[in-house]
Amino acid sequence: MSESTLSSAPPPGQDGPLETAILFVDLVSSSDFASVLGLEDYARYIDSFEQLCRAQCNHFFQVLHGNKGWTPGLQYEVQFLGDELIVYLHSGNVPNDVYQLVALAITLKCGWLGTALNRQRVESGAPSAELACGIHVGHVWAQRTEADAYKRRGFTINVAKRVESASREGQNFRIYVSDPAMKRVNRRGRTVLFSPRKIVQMKGVVVPVGVYEVVDSFINPHKRVVQTLLDGFLEVAHKAMNTNAYDLWIHSCLQVYEEAKNGHKVTKENLDLCHKTLNIDPGNASALLHAAQGTRDAGDHETARLIYEDLTSSWPTFGEGWLELGRLLKKMGDPAGARRAILQARRCAVAPEEEALPDME
Repeated sequence: MSESTLSSAPPPGQDGPLETAILFVDLVSSSDFASVLGLEDYARYIDSFEQLCRAQCNHFFQVLHGNKGWTPGLQYEVQFLGDELIVYLHSGNVPNDVYQLVALAITLKCGWLGTALNRQRVESGAPSAELACGIHVGHVWAQRTEADAYKRRGFTINVAKRVESASREGQNFRIYVSDPAMKRVNRRGRTVLFSPRKIVQMKGVVVPVGVYEVVDSFINPHKRVVQTLLDGFLEVAHKAMNTNAYDLWIHSCLQVYEEAKNGHKVTKENLDLCHKTLNIDPGNASALLHAAQGTRDAGDHETARLIYEDLTSSWPTFGEGWLELGRLLKKMGDPAGARRAILQARRCAVAPEEEALPDME
């Protein structure tokens, strides 16, 4: 059977293989909460998670991507099983499907941070309750039901769940992407950075599976997150940044939002947050990029250059870092250095028309 046949959807009234991107999202330490909460309080806790996920998924598919013509049950489906969310996406563009599920996972984490539970935890100085996410892509057996929706079955779904389980051990966003999914998006986008590949042994999976963690994101949650959930995220994120227990992903999402809101400027307050984050993680891509930008805009080009060089050294495949370094070196009258940086940016998915090479005299 050819790859094109496998990737296409089964005709109406027929069953067949369907290449599908799958996202699992689960509450981290939900069993711990269950052991200390009463039945009613725990039920409310799970209900709050489901309500948030439904609101955000509805916004994501019906508002943000409402013009794509995606039909619930066919191109996408949202399911709940106990305390976990399952999202299937098959739009016919698998690389974009994987990327969109990464973006959805990030927006769900933003929305969850702003819940009353996490507000209380952050105000008390405790770490926020977390979500773990796993993304995998592969073929499922799709049965077209009388309700004109797909019933999906297959080992691909089991692997996606195991990827999510492994993501609980993550150190950054706790969003893991499997080998097959990563091959569809690697170096294609400029808004997500991934960890090096690591092999994990998964229960029920004979062959070890390679996974990559989302280490940093430059996806702006504005418009991607339901406004009420976004408001909650911003409130709790600002509070979290004033504690010693914040997760670095919170800084990344907040910094991207603030920079866009302020007319693509890094304020002194946000520059201070970058330096605070760099004291914790000197190689943090979001902090380095925004610290360099704020320093450059303040007129300190020499220091900004050093920060951009730190960024490109730590993240040599991050096109945005090379691009901004090249632009800065142009201003500083270093055409040879600017040329090299811009050529490096082009190797990392930056289009040639975004920045012309400098004239070499």
